[in-house]
This record gives sequence, C-alpha cells and structure tokens, in this order.
Amino acid sequence: MTGRKEWFISLDDSSKNKVRFADDSSLTAEGIGKVAFRDTNGKGTVIEEVLYVPGLKTNLLSLGQLLQKGFVITMEDNCLKVFDTN
Repeated sequence: MTGRKEWFISLDDSSKNKVRFADDSSLTAEGIGKVAFRDTNGKGTVIEEVLYVPGLKTNLLSLGQLLQKGFVITMEDNCLKVFDTN
C-alpha cells in the first residue's frame, strides 16, 4: 500500500476498498495497480496489486504476499533482502 499516486505505472481506480489498521482506524483504498521501482543497483522491479490509499503516511509492504508471488526473502546481519524471480 502507498499513498503516493505518482508512483503507479498503471492504476485501476474503479476498485474501492476499506483498509482497517491495527488501531481500528481505517482509510479507503481508491485503486489498485502496479508500482515500479529501482533497487540499489539500478535494476527495475514491478510490484503488482498495490493499493493506492490517499492519506497513508507510510508505505506498507506485505512480506507474506511477496512470498506468495514467488519473491525470495532473506534476513541476515540485521538486513532484510527481497529478491524477485530474476
């Protein structure tokens, strides 16, 4: 989830969902789409099914969903690394 609409390379704004947080507050997701970013080596990656949530103050990334999509996650030396299938 992100509140940064400008990050989306494609966005379907017909999908509206309510997102509830642990403190029982909620915001409305005003779309779902694809976000592209570059890693520290300059390699591009696209994450699909990202919710656009206006008003969200920090980005939220589900490690469980990334694992389901085939990403590989390692944690060592106080560092979390996420790898795509390539």
